[in-house]
Amino acid sequence: MNNTLKKALKIVLPLTFGGFLVWYSLSSISIATLAAYFQNANYWWIALGLFFGVLSHLSRAYRWKFMLEPIGHKPKLTNSVLAVLVGYLVNLAIPRAGEVSRAAVLTNYEDVPFEKGFGTIVAERIADLVMMLLIIIILSLIHI
Repeated sequence: MNNTLKKALKIVLPLTFGGFLVWYSLSSISIATLAAYFQNANYWWIALGLFFGVLSHLSRAYRWKFMLEPIGHKPKLTNSVLAVLVGYLVNLAIPRAGEVSRAAVLTNYEDVPFEKGFGTIVAERIADLVMMLLIIIILSLIHI
């Protein structure tokens, strides 16, 4: 299989699959019902949620980029953001596989060794766990 066919399949297959999933999810809803939902939506809340959602992804990618710098790797923020987004997408299909795919994406695009990328992801999860436990302990003490 030549390179142009591989590149074309890498683009066409995901777009086709995504288009099918959108069609399948919307096939049971009538256009009138969907239009009514859009007319009655409060777009201020949607914009606010979108802002914080994007901020969440950007901050996670920046934090990951920040963790990779001391071990000698300086990935582009764009590639870090896209790796995080790919991780979320993979998690929708296979739970907890997003972390592995996230490290694999950065290996492919930024030449970060998989072990180092995955190690920083594990360290990030441990830090998340410690912070969550700290929040739970503080809230438990405040409640008493």
